[in-house]
Amino acid sequence: MQLQLTKTLLSKKLSPQSKLVGLVSYLVLLLVFILDNQNLSANGYLVFEKGEYWKAFTTTLMHADFVHLGHNTLFFLAFSVLLNSYFGFWIFPVLSFVVGGIINLIALKIYDPQIYLVGISGVIYFMAAFWMTMFVGLERQMSLYRRIMITTGVSLILFFPEVFVKNVSYLAHGLGFGMGIILGIIYFKLMREKLRSNELWIEKAPENHELEEYIANLDNENDSEIGAT
Repeated sequence: MQLQLTKTLLSKKLSPQSKLVGLVSYLVLLLVFILDNQNLSANGYLVFEKGEYWKAFTTTLMHADFVHLGHNTLFFLAFSVLLNSYFGFWIFPVLSFVVGGIINLIALKIYDPQIYLVGISGVIYFMAAFWMTMFVGLERQMSLYRRIMITTGVSLILFFPEVFVKNVSYLAHGLGFGMGIILGIIYFKLMREKLRSNELWIEKAPENHELEEYIANLDNENDSEIGAT
């Protein structure tokens, strides 16, 4: 009998707590947007010349306008719930927020010192890439080729821009996506045994032709025993 994989970690239902975490996290973004505290936003001059490094982290919570926030809402809510439910509090919000600050530090170092960088889209790209890396590593009911094709297709459709728009930080998007893949691979390597301990394997019934061969072999054995008698 062959073994067949029927369930993985990602087969589990989303936890109610993760939905609450996702909702509260989004409400924080909404509250910061409503309060519109410009002291939380950052550019290269403020961070590196004036030493206000903490702003590289708080500027992630800022958004230019309601349209900007609206574009990020769906993806942020979806991936915050997914990452928190399946991989825990340390992946979202802790690691995601820390990575957001690191993304901003790198981007602000490259940009002109007077350019402000606001928004959580870099974090969203990190979250999406991390999730898809986990999908490739865990969903072993499918072939590796199919998993890679699915994640590549989703990435191109949802996250690769059809047109390039002014005032959008594609550098932050790229940094977030790349860090999501790298940290996703590292996390999977370190936690592989624990992550795959959620797998459920069952004995696979023989396929029709295998069953027919099995019955034929039994008939041949019976005929041989009768002849020998």
